[in-house]
Amino acid sequence: MSDIKKCTECNSKTIIVDNKNGEIVCKTCGLVIDNIEFAPPEDRIPKTEPNHTIAYTNNSVGIEMDPSHRIELNIAHDINRIIQKLELPHNLEPLAINYVRKLRRLMKQQKEHKTRLTKTELTVVSIWTTIKRTNYPLSADEYLKKLQTLLTVKNLMKIEKRAGQFIKNEPRIPDTTLVTGHINRITAKLEDTHLIDSTYANTICGYAIQIIQANPGIITSRKANLVAASALLGADWLLTNQLALKPLAQAANTGTGRLSELAQTCKHYAPTLPKDWAAIKFNHYLFKE
Repeated sequence: MSDIKKCTECNSKTIIVDNKNGEIVCKTCGLVIDNIEFAPPEDRIPKTEPNHTIAYTNNSVGIEMDPSHRIELNIAHDINRIIQKLELPHNLEPLAINYVRKLRRLMKQQKEHKTRLTKTELTVVSIWTTIKRTNYPLSADEYLKKLQTLLTVKNLMKIEKRAGQFIKNEPRIPDTTLVTGHINRITAKLEDTHLIDSTYANTICGYAIQIIQANPGIITSRKANLVAASALLGADWLLTNQLALKPLAQAANTGTGRLSELAQTCKHYAPTLPKDWAAIKFNHYLFKE
């Protein structure tokens, strides 16, 4: 049994020793007060070794290990087991483990938050966050339904909200992957409807992607399809000015109101036009009837 008699945050005496998760938790405020060193149950050890390189710490019984490393190791094992059981892509695992490490680091830094995430919650939210960031086609309801055979998780949104309190003030670079996907899809639609030819489609698509990757801040608080269309329009203005506003907006399934304004921003912050693309622009105006 633990020698801890009351919570260090709220002074509650309702202390729970969670042997399953290796934690001492305050039932009143949810604070994880301390960690228990224990050998993981057999069902928490992955049945097969991961087929990619991850730095696991030795977890053999009887070997001294830092409690923090032991917790991370058990979470890593749980992530590995769940990803295999749910038949999710193996490349999600290192991303989820890195997210866990980031959350745990932020929890240690931001001590003003009394409520902490348990190991189970860290496991669940890290996998779900990775699923969303990689655009893997799995809804929250489907994810929870699959999890029920392995873990008891009632409210994924609540766990996400609790995790969000630690990362909301963390400076982040927006992920350009989603916008890049929209740029490719919109360009394909423009090509299919014969608004631009395939050569110009490849050129304008590549330049629009360069604009977004060089200025990811443009994405912040804006819809991905609007940003993608704006980058394409800005790139077109810098190249041969072939795109009309309304057909582009229709292909992107967005309105024309903010499209032109945001395209000006993309044009203003666009990287220098490559020499071979500058030649395309020159030739277009040289032979334009």
